[in-house]
Amino acid sequence: MTMCLNYLFQPTLNHFNCHYSRHFSLPPNPNPNPKSFSANFSHTATTVNLKFNGPDFPKPTSIQTKPPSSVHPFPYSSLIQNCIDSNSFELGKSIHVQMIYNGYNPNAYLMTKILMLYARSGCLDDLCYARELFEEMPERNLTAWNTMILAYARADNYVEVLRLYARMRVLGNFSDKFTFPSVIKACTAMEDIDGIRQVQSSVVKAGLASNLIVGGALVDGYARFSRMADAVTALNEIEGTSVVTWNAVIAGYIKVLNWEEAWEIFDRMLKIGVYPDNFTFASALRVCGGLRSRDRGKQVHSKLIACGFKGDTFVGNSLLDMYAKCGDEESCLKVFNEMGERNQVTWNAVISVEAQFGHFHDALVLFLRMQESGCKSNRFNLGSILMASAGLADIGKGRELHGHLIRNLLDSDIILGSALVDLYSKCGMVEEGHQVFKTLLERNEVSYNALLAGYVQEGKAEEALELYHDMQSEDDIQPDHFTFSTLLTLCADQGNDYQGRQIHARLIKKNIMKNIIVETELVHMYAECGRLNYAKEIFNQMAERNAYAWNSMIEGYEHNGRTEEAVQLFKQMEINGIKPDCFSLASMISSCVSLSDWHKGKELHNFIVRNSMEEEGILRVLLVDMYAKCGSMDYAWNIYDQMIKKDVILNNVMISAFVNSGRMNDAKNVFDQMEQRNLASWNAVLACYAKEGLKRGSFNHFIEMLENEIEFDVLTMVTLVNLCSSLPALEHGEQLHSLIIKKGFVNCSVVLETALVDMYSKCGVIKKAREVFDNMNEKNIVSWNAMINGYSKHGCSKEALILFKEMEKEGMSPNEVTFLSILSACSHTGLVEEGWRIFSSMQEEYKTEPKAEHYTCIVDLLGRAGRLEDAKEFVEKMPMEPDVSTWGALLGACRVHKNMDMGRLAAERLFELDPQNPGPYVIMSNIYAAAGRWKEVEDMRQMMKMKGVTKEPGVSWIEINSEIQIFHAGSKTHPRTEEIYNNLRQLTSQSKGLGYIPDTSFILQNVKDVKEDEEEYLLQHSERLALSLGLISLPEKSTIRVFKNLRICGDCHNATKFISKITGRRIIVRDTKRFHHFEGGKCSCGDYW
Repeated sequence: MTMCLNYLFQPTLNHFNCHYSRHFSLPPNPNPNPKSFSANFSHTATTVNLKFNGPDFPKPTSIQTKPPSSVHPFPYSSLIQNCIDSNSFELGKSIHVQMIYNGYNPNAYLMTKILMLYARSGCLDDLCYARELFEEMPERNLTAWNTMILAYARADNYVEVLRLYARMRVLGNFSDKFTFPSVIKACTAMEDIDGIRQVQSSVVKAGLASNLIVGGALVDGYARFSRMADAVTALNEIEGTSVVTWNAVIAGYIKVLNWEEAWEIFDRMLKIGVYPDNFTFASALRVCGGLRSRDRGKQVHSKLIACGFKGDTFVGNSLLDMYAKCGDEESCLKVFNEMGERNQVTWNAVISVEAQFGHFHDALVLFLRMQESGCKSNRFNLGSILMASAGLADIGKGRELHGHLIRNLLDSDIILGSALVDLYSKCGMVEEGHQVFKTLLERNEVSYNALLAGYVQEGKAEEALELYHDMQSEDDIQPDHFTFSTLLTLCADQGNDYQGRQIHARLIKKNIMKNIIVETELVHMYAECGRLNYAKEIFNQMAERNAYAWNSMIEGYEHNGRTEEAVQLFKQMEINGIKPDCFSLASMISSCVSLSDWHKGKELHNFIVRNSMEEEGILRVLLVDMYAKCGSMDYAWNIYDQMIKKDVILNNVMISAFVNSGRMNDAKNVFDQMEQRNLASWNAVLACYAKEGLKRGSFNHFIEMLENEIEFDVLTMVTLVNLCSSLPALEHGEQLHSLIIKKGFVNCSVVLETALVDMYSKCGVIKKAREVFDNMNEKNIVSWNAMINGYSKHGCSKEALILFKEMEKEGMSPNEVTFLSILSACSHTGLVEEGWRIFSSMQEEYKTEPKAEHYTCIVDLLGRAGRLEDAKEFVEKMPMEPDVSTWGALLGACRVHKNMDMGRLAAERLFELDPQNPGPYVIMSNIYAAAGRWKEVEDMRQMMKMKGVTKEPGVSWIEINSEIQIFHAGSKTHPRTEEIYNNLRQLTSQSKGLGYIPDTSFILQNVKDVKEDEEEYLLQHSERLALSLGLISLPEKSTIRVFKNLRICGDCHNATKFISKITGRRIIVRDTKRFHHFEGGKCSCGDYW
């Protein structure tokens, strides 16, 4: 044996340092008094009466013996053997005491019996004394050696077993079938596989390899070391059958998870006629569970019933476990209900089963039944109940269990503590989970992962990463594949591919890449972050791909606009034998929406019907949505109408479909017929009203929401605020802002606050827009763009440029919309050089490719500044074909600067590109009219008439007492028409006194031919009528806000400056291009517009 011989041959007596004074330290001159014993030996055969007094001695007994001088050792050996066989060790020791007291000197045979007496008593002191006797024996036979080796093996003192065995061999003593099992057991306990091999060599030499006991010990030893080939070899050498030996081989294969080999041994065992016991069946059932083979489990179930083990609780518990692992809940519960006797393990198993199957309420009911049956709660069933409470998100039950654990000092238990952490995390109370985590006396990967999952679920990236770093700093805890998969989920949710790549690098370093869970989460993370090349590389390298991996790639392609590749991958998934599930089908239906391909969607619809997947509610919802968005409302309605039970989600999708297709009445009908509505239902109908610009209907619907005690949310407010922006309706917008503050929505939604910035900007209150913007805790690119665009529309180019630079300092990169707004601001105030510099920097500094609309801004910038030739040349050199907006900008500049020839060129291109757009015809008419070319004006009108082009009428409106008052040119339908016109005449007269001269070039008809007063005609412009109403209707010091759907007339612009001076009023006019702030006879545009 390759053992440490230096410890095998240490002095054993000194090592134990034991003595036996309690029984054998006798007085020099013993006297027969109480607490001693007496024996009357005569010289003839007689009955010896042994009398013992005192509590330490056994009751009196009678023993047949001979006189001392002629006593043969056999009676003593027989007596002591009888004591050993009957476990009467105290009586045997008393006989030995009398032998010593009478000076009897036993021979080797009797001495061995005495040795066995003390060695087998099970008392450590007796074993120490046995060792003393053993060491004092002048000669030791094989039985003496075996006795001591077996005694030490039973006492689990394996070091002494091996020491004695080594001495025994050195002294030349041979081992037998009684020696080897104990030595093999000792080698197994000392994890000495080489020792077992050496013992096996001795066994073979001794011819004992076929011995059932010795061979069985070898099998068990090898099996415990998972050396299954050696174990099977040893098994094959054995003559005879022993169920224990076969069980050892099965257990060995189970230990190394070699389920098929374990099953083969079980099957072979039955075929050769070895009768299985309850341990055999329990092991076989565990194998079936490991294989997830319900069919084999059923076979074992039938066999154990035939063998009479149906009522065995141990086997019944194994049946519960097997059926649970095979996913057969029905059979599992049937076994439980048929069990005549249930123990704690039974209840623990069935409660665990219900919790694992997601039947959390049933698990709680079984827990109560268990307590009623007399079984108590323990750490195993409490763990299952904590899982059930977490699954139900029942924080009340969770707190109750937490209190129970604290009262029973179990809250710091690592298993239950981890389950508590998981409970609080899943109930959305991750900080309380962290407090439990801190109280754990010991932590492991499970407790860390439970808390980490909680932080990830709450989206708390900083806390999750800090916990991950804490986990790494632990000496005996290292992140596992669950840790990394959770972190990758966080990166996917946050779109943080930088952190994801760091975790990827860590996985490579720790060599955890070849794990299907980790690989799949990596694919999902990269796909969600738009890194499809990385995702595809990992996906292609996966040895095994599950449905989640395929779905992640398909979804990644679909979300990133690569719908054709998503479709191809979906087909490849089917070819590879992976059946599409509701997730992959959902992605494909979304791809059909992106491709506007309802025919492909119909194919998927047919696949869903063929595979009986119609009951998957999400698929029906997506099909309705797909058909609707692809313009096939009849198909969408048919699917919806065929549903007998329509849930809230399906109804909401149908409402949204009708809203998006402009079928407001149908949307309202679906809403009215809904038995149950949620906030999304109300918001969908509200969006319908808002889309149609129906202010009264929108706010009436909102009031109905409040009357029905529907708690509105941020989306509700965003819809209404955006409606106020589009109308615009400042008064209602201000009321909504107050409601938002009262509701506590401030600084909780960047979308809502951005909508407020946009609303105030479009309602003409740019200072209030900036106030809201400055008070935002969080700003995204849309927020910055809204404020910059607001400044641009209000002609505040200086403020727009300052904000642009401030945005860069904050680390926010400008996008295409930002550049469009800032270029527009430069155009409105004539900042040609600054605008040109920013345009040039788009590619050079910001790596942003200018689009057609950016080129249009430059054309507008140059044209407004009077550099028409430069603008024309710029158009001609554009890298893309100029579109309608580009030529429109040039034509607009020609109108401002009265360049008829270039205007005609631009108009002709526009007539070709967009012949039904009335704008170019009207602008050319204006250019001709301003030049007095009335014939050409009439030609334009005839051309429009011939082509069926209708001019959009000029409309202006003003809000008076929350009501929108609308005016057309020459409108005389308003109840206060006479006051409106008289006020305008009076203001015109006063303006003339201050230097106002009506500009009749803005009269677009040859009024001289119809003999109508030119100045009176100018008064009929819609913006002037709206302004007049505001002056006579609104409080004296209030700001007047007028809105127009077309560009403000030049004469009206000039007249409004004078009116602002005369009335001392602040007047804001928003036309199709920008805001004009009139105050004290001046306009914010500086007449540059």
